[in-house]
Amino acid sequence: MIAQRDVFLSALFKRAEKDKDIILMSVDMGAPSLDAWREKLPDQFLFAGISEQNAINVAAGLSAAGKKVYVYFMAAWAARCFEQVRYSCAMGNNPITILGNGVGLGYAPAGPAHEPNEDIAYMRSINGIEVYCPANGNIISDLVDLTIREPKLRYIRLERKYAQEVEECYKDIGYVNNVGIYCIKPGLSEPRKEGVSRTCIISSGYMLGRAVRVWERLISEGIEVSVMDLWKVKPVNQEFFVHRLREYDNVVTIEEQTLDGGLGSAVCEVFADQGVQKRFLRLGLPERFIFENGDRDHLLNENGLSDDEIHNKIKMFLEKD
Repeated sequence: MIAQRDVFLSALFKRAEKDKDIILMSVDMGAPSLDAWREKLPDQFLFAGISEQNAINVAAGLSAAGKKVYVYFMAAWAARCFEQVRYSCAMGNNPITILGNGVGLGYAPAGPAHEPNEDIAYMRSINGIEVYCPANGNIISDLVDLTIREPKLRYIRLERKYAQEVEECYKDIGYVNNVGIYCIKPGLSEPRKEGVSRTCIISSGYMLGRAVRVWERLISEGIEVSVMDLWKVKPVNQEFFVHRLREYDNVVTIEEQTLDGGLGSAVCEVFADQGVQKRFLRLGLPERFIFENGDRDHLLNENGLSDDEIHNKIKMFLEKD
């Protein structure tokens, strides 16, 4: 299956062939989709070397000159250029699109320096930025067109690989709504059963695969539960979000981030701003650097986010109702 970065960069390349104002900057030469840029659009492709801060500053300058600029690098290095994104792009009102590849534990074998477990928190703290966590190729294609049509400062988190369960959920969907949340697994009975609580699991990216597998177990146990993909983390369309969750009593968020400032925090903020009260459970990574060695799934399992642990924590949470 094609990596998300290659889906995005290949789709962007096709648009760039017709739009000479599109510029791609990269600090990585390893992505297969970069070959076409180097060979066929050399005047629209810039290799910045391992210098994320410089890449952002140059991108801001190109944006100020009227170009539609995209900067691609490993998501872990977004922390390096926080200052440049804040000052040169946000404060300077120079919209660019930042593509962060390998989010969460996507580069787990390389160790904690390559694991951006806080990038949602620090990137969404920047004034005016939009933060996206696409889990599906349809959404990525829509985002390519959106970024060209409406230039803004955006951070798009790209997975190294898709969650197959999520692809199955989306395979028959030709259009994805533009409000940033989509129900990929409904599970409510109609009419509503008296005395039966309803639960919504909200996740994004790679963790949606685990959410879907846990959903299957909970449904088989007679629990009324749905799964929603919150692929636009900032800004959340608050009125639509609250309307979409009006039928649920319980909300569970699952993320491959530490909890402070992440996806679960974004959802809590919406409820607080809108005066909505619901029972709430946030599941995520522990607040520590993960020095253990292993692949992504192994580290998730060892840090409280195995399918079994997620399932059991949700069951315990619901039993307290």
